[in-house]
Amino acid sequence: MRKITIKDIDYLVPGTWDEMTAEQLCFLANILNSKSTAQEAKVKMLLFCLSARIRRYQKANGTGYAVSLPKDRIWITAEQLAALSTIFDFLFQETEKGIELDIRLTRNPFPVYKDKDIELYGPEDGLTNISYGQFIMLQTWQQRMRQDLFEALDNFLSIIWKDGSFSIREDGDPAWFRNVEPIVKTVMFWYYLGSMNFIQAKFSRVFSSGGNEAPLDIFDTQQRIVDEMASGDVTKKEQVKQSLLYDALYTLEVAIEKEEKKKQDM
Repeated sequence: MRKITIKDIDYLVPGTWDEMTAEQLCFLANILNSKSTAQEAKVKMLLFCLSARIRRYQKANGTGYAVSLPKDRIWITAEQLAALSTIFDFLFQETEKGIELDIRLTRNPFPVYKDKDIELYGPEDGLTNISYGQFIMLQTWQQRMRQDLFEALDNFLSIIWKDGSFSIREDGDPAWFRNVEPIVKTVMFWYYLGSMNFIQAKFSRVFSSGGNEAPLDIFDTQQRIVDEMASGDVTKKEQVKQSLLYDALYTLEVAIEKEEKKKQDM
């Protein structure tokens, strides 16, 4: 957590994605859904995390803001407010396309999601307890989001959030998510994206690509990998799919590393 001191009073605000609460993440998703700019989002997040209320004021010496905090009230200029909001710079990154969200969320904000009709149980932080088979299905449904985002997202989330208790079953029921708020589903998807950023960095050889184009059929590509890991033995394919994702990726990483060393020694 990061500490902000205002008039000798200390306030704590998140300093990383994983320090943000589910409520704060949902607030951020709402902000971005309303088409706020990155700078507006950072200011709004600052005020929300400080439990602050704000109103604009006009004085003879300039325009600024009156900010009501839980323990005090301060007068602040737009420049000062913008400077304080830089504490949330970690939320965004500059790319060739402009300023984009830099999702690094690996802590599951909804390990248990409770609604009046259902309880859904999700994976551990960083997707550490999902199976390789689930990973294959996640990638497959993520690809289908390009055609139908809403239907694919419900199917996608049902792979790793289960009714009753978490399991490594590859199938799920999209109806479980029929009444889940869209903002909650967005944050759940952020958790997956952030975890994948972590996983891709951890197993860099597995996820490095010689070309710039993504495979046309991710499911078919992954099935080929499963076949390779099972050495063509049909009886072992299911074992590969049921193995933990991290175990499977570690096996692939080591195999690629050995192959690289062989080529270097030739």
